Amino acid sequence: MVSVLLDELPCLIDEADELMALLSSHKTLLKTRLKGAKVSFSTEKEESTESSEDLKQPSSGHSFSLTPSTERSSSMTNTRQTLDDVDIKFFSRQYLTMQSISFEKMNANLPAGDLDRKALYNTAASIYHLMKRLHHWQQAAWESLTTFFADNSSSDSCLLTFDSHPELTRLVLATVTKYVRVNLLWTSFNTIPGLLAIYSFLHHVQTVGLDNGTTNAVYTPLEHTDHGVREFVLHFGTAPMLAIQNDFQVQVTDKGTSLAALALSCFERYEACRDLAKLRHQGVFDLESLVSGAYASHPSLPDLLNAADVVDWVICVVLCVPHQLYAGDSRAASMSTPPPLSANSPSFLWDFMDMIARDRLVFTIHRNHVVNLHDLLYQQVTSSLSTSVLSPETSSLPSFGNSRSSLPLKKSMNALSKYALRNCGVNHRQRREVAIWLTHNCVQLMQHNPGLAAPSFPLFLATLAIARDEVEWAMCHGIRNLNTKSPLLPSHIKAKHWQRVQSSFSGAEREIADLLTHCHHLRRLLEEHSHFLAEYYQTFLINGDADGIAYTIQELFYANDSASELESLLEGFLDNERYRINTSSSHRATWVREWRQANAHFVTQTQLPLLDVLRDRMECAVRHTQYICVSSQLIEQTASFSKCWWFRDLIFEQCFEQILATTPSSAVGLLQILSSLVEGNYVLDELVDAEEVTQQSERMVQRLDRMRTSLVDQVELGLVAVVKRDISLQRDESFALLEEKPEPVKNKVTASNRRLSSFSRAQSSQLLRPGNTELRLASPTASVITRKTDSNSKIIAVSAKPEQIHDEEHSLRLVRALLDHTGLESTMRDAIVSRVRSCFVRYVRGFVTFSGSFKPTDGVALRCSVRDACVQIRCFFRATQRLFGGSGEVKDTCEVSLGGSVQVVLTKVLAGECSGSTSILPQDKKLLEWTIESPLVSEKEFEQWSLVDRLSWLYVSLVTRKCHPSPSTAGSTPPVLAAVRKHCFVFAPGVSSELDPRDYTDPEALQHLVTLIGSNGVETVSSTIANLVVAQTLKLRTSIEAEHAVLAFLDMAMGNSSNADFVFATAQVRALDDIATQLVQIGTAAFLLQLLHDYTPHDASDAWEVRVAPQLLRELQQDPDRRATWARLLPVACCSGFHSSVWKQTTYVSSVEATDTNAHMMGLAMARLLPSPHSSQAMHRCAVAALKRTAADTAHAHAGRSKQQLEARVSTRPLLEALELLVTTAASGGGEAQGSVLGELELSLEHLLPHAMLVLH
Repeated sequence: MVSVLLDELPCLIDEADELMALLSSHKTLLKTRLKGAKVSFSTEKEESTESSEDLKQPSSGHSFSLTPSTERSSSMTNTRQTLDDVDIKFFSRQYLTMQSISFEKMNANLPAGDLDRKALYNTAASIYHLMKRLHHWQQAAWESLTTFFADNSSSDSCLLTFDSHPELTRLVLATVTKYVRVNLLWTSFNTIPGLLAIYSFLHHVQTVGLDNGTTNAVYTPLEHTDHGVREFVLHFGTAPMLAIQNDFQVQVTDKGTSLAALALSCFERYEACRDLAKLRHQGVFDLESLVSGAYASHPSLPDLLNAADVVDWVICVVLCVPHQLYAGDSRAASMSTPPPLSANSPSFLWDFMDMIARDRLVFTIHRNHVVNLHDLLYQQVTSSLSTSVLSPETSSLPSFGNSRSSLPLKKSMNALSKYALRNCGVNHRQRREVAIWLTHNCVQLMQHNPGLAAPSFPLFLATLAIARDEVEWAMCHGIRNLNTKSPLLPSHIKAKHWQRVQSSFSGAEREIADLLTHCHHLRRLLEEHSHFLAEYYQTFLINGDADGIAYTIQELFYANDSASELESLLEGFLDNERYRINTSSSHRATWVREWRQANAHFVTQTQLPLLDVLRDRMECAVRHTQYICVSSQLIEQTASFSKCWWFRDLIFEQCFEQILATTPSSAVGLLQILSSLVEGNYVLDELVDAEEVTQQSERMVQRLDRMRTSLVDQVELGLVAVVKRDISLQRDESFALLEEKPEPVKNKVTASNRRLSSFSRAQSSQLLRPGNTELRLASPTASVITRKTDSNSKIIAVSAKPEQIHDEEHSLRLVRALLDHTGLESTMRDAIVSRVRSCFVRYVRGFVTFSGSFKPTDGVALRCSVRDACVQIRCFFRATQRLFGGSGEVKDTCEVSLGGSVQVVLTKVLAGECSGSTSILPQDKKLLEWTIESPLVSEKEFEQWSLVDRLSWLYVSLVTRKCHPSPSTAGSTPPVLAAVRKHCFVFAPGVSSELDPRDYTDPEALQHLVTLIGSNGVETVSSTIANLVVAQTLKLRTSIEAEHAVLAFLDMAMGNSSNADFVFATAQVRALDDIATQLVQIGTAAFLLQLLHDYTPHDASDAWEVRVAPQLLRELQQDPDRRATWARLLPVACCSGFHSSVWKQTTYVSSVEATDTNAHMMGLAMARLLPSPHSSQAMHRCAVAALKRTAADTAHAHAGRSKQQLEARVSTRPLLEALELLVTTAASGGGEAQGSVLGELELSLEHLLPHAMLVLH
């Protein structure tokens, strides 16, 4: 019988795994809500999480098609809803009582729809057939176990132990463990009895053919129920462990004594290898000797592979036969006449159970289904005690040995649970530290010398097993939801004890991730270099193991009298050639099976001398044979990552998010593990249903996509941090250069300069125009821009802080880990390139910021100066080169590194952002409407604005809003002034809240603007400003035409010698202030246009003549009548503009050499709009009008005012500034032929008002 079990028990174990997987696949339906009952928060959350995962669509392009999954999810959701609507409690009671009931009442508790009823029947039928298989399996397993226990306990001299036959012992104990787990799993679903009752009724209805409207018929469940399945369900009920315990006490001959002894035979091996720190000090993990190529032969290494299994075996044995805890030495109790227990005799099974129970709080049943171990033990031990007390054979309470005889059982169990609650978390944290050290060193060992994979293979397997056990312990004991009652707290322990030690079970995310990552790397290295194993252990078997086995067998023959019987069993193992393994043949190592059958025969025989030595040698040879034949299976078993998926919320979400910002290599390791599970490189255990395989695969892909997105997000954050650090260092360097090399003193403008610098191409300097060798940021390999610090720029010296250096080191580690991962995965590589591109686009476009809450285009400003923007883009390119590598010079497009791809993409992005060929801004009068009232641009449309579009809108807003307050802020002065003498825009005195306009309008800033967006980009901005000027001019024409009657009267009044008529006429022009304001705006925009035009590739120097005049000419030529009106009334409007109210509130700001209302720009607008002096007297009329107004104000000022008061007069100096700007601009636009005319005009001006001309200079 013992040898037969070698064939039966593996089949029973495999079938149990399949049955539990099928049960777990129905978990969503079996955990349905009972009608009228409340569901715990944890269960409801778990179910909703699984349902939501089914409906989530993956974001990556390589994801599976989710149409079938969505249909399955919809069908499952509908079925579950149907089950929720059914009163399962009613049918559960019916299944228990088997009372006859009318069809009407049965139908009343079922859905009326045929589709719902059919779906309900299909679900109930699948559960029935599953329970039928469970019943058959339970009968077969119980029959095999009871037969074995009967045979094993019949002999007084021999007893099966782990030492005598480890394979058979493992199979027997594993079968008992499966027996316990299967029953604990299916009894956890309280809806099964109700579903079985529903199946019996619906099956009867379909068989008989009754309709739903039957009212008089009576349903008799006893006649239509499978009583075998019902007896099985009712036997285990809601307390399966009590039923199993009762079965052992009643139906097993020795009441479980031999089972307890079988578990106790593992005690010494387990006790010797449970303390990892002790093993480390004892040299079990001696890595130095392994470096020299020594064989890892320590006897504790194979035992470490079985440690987790031993724990499960002992737990299940104690749950099955708890009465053996106080049976004394179970190894002696199995004998026919056990010796009397002494006062100091310990209870061995209790000690074994105590050792294991102190180390854990939960027991894993299947997948992520855990139950509290101490609750189960407490229930079983107390029930066993009550049974023994009521037994007539028992005369006194059971004794737990001398150390426990004085303690009540309840107090002993409470003390055990409290000890485990206080200490197991701390103990396993120390074990994890040892495991991390060991796995890390093993990985380094393999990386240093892959050839050590063969001699060190036993140690590597033990290391993987240790790490797996610690990871699974941490997963089972992890705190996933603090809002619910923790499964770690035993029900007989007060909650205050849990609150004190709760922190010891949390915070292990980094350790778990490190262990998993090291295991993943070690497993990958072992699989990669597994070819070393065959040759190494083939030599080991033939030259070492075979000789030792032959010698031991010969010695066994000499020492034993009955040699003939031994020869028939062992002579086949003397041939050395039998140990030569043909790896290409499907039949490998047939001697292994023969040895196990022979050893099963020896177990039932009298103990022989040297037999233990032979068993050790044979078991060593079996292990070496496994290293050759099934090394991949061994690696899979010891480094299984299946549990990681079943605890995915803890591993791939909680742990992943916790370590993402601190340990990027471990985060990438978790990504690689899940990716291997998706690809099928790692086996997903506890799963057999094909439909659920597809469903879980889709969930994995969805989770993988989210993890990839998080990693790419972290790469972006790291890149931004490195760029910020580089910018800070660049500023420090610039600040240091500023201190070492102060700028030379510039030549001051003296009073001898009689005339304003001509605001034209000739005067704006050809030297500032960029040449063909201009520095362009679009080339990532270009040299670093010249570090020249503007004295007006606000640069704050920022020291390189340690955390900034840490950011770069962290980013480098993350990118290196990602590069290792993306070497074979194009999806992640493409995601990184795409994210860096998006980050760069946002970064570049972020140089122009918008603060509007409702309208995105409001509150436009620069984030930094144009020079700093150039520096920051350079830093961005350098940071990407340092993080990703690559120079951007791609020769072979088929093999481009990640860094090269990033550089190419960034170069294209920058070129696209600086290209004005696809400008989104309007280029007609709609642009002027945008300046008056901000456009309602949607966020999506606004995001499409390129850098050139944003800069264009910045300059448009500068001359339309910042230089001219909106009508809602009438009476206020503009914050930005046009300083013609300085060739830039400046802040008004007292304004310093924004970036200085000089940082993007002075000559040096515009030179950097060319560096930033190129000459073509500046051309696009200039074209936008030119279109704005044209639109403003056309609006001015409309305003003039609206006042044509009054302006015509003004034209006549100008010819009269009396000034009173002219003043009266100007008072009648209602839109005079509007006309003056429009002239100021046109002049301001023309001033900015000329500044920008000097940095465009045009050869002509005058921006107005090149860009504005042709467009105005086309507009005027379309209507000759309007053109004539425009030519006749424009000079009148310009002359009357000097009498607008804007001059009453205008002062000259000498510190910035500008007027505080920008009114002096009216002169520039007039000079551009009016005909040239040699062809018309319009210019002379405007100048005379301005001088008359100036003369009147000056004469009025001299009447009783001091010199200081005269200098502060509101309109004299601003009028003269506008007048000189009018004259000099008009003169410079006409060339040398106009010199005589200009001279005559100047002489007439000086003759009219000599003092006024002196004030100007």
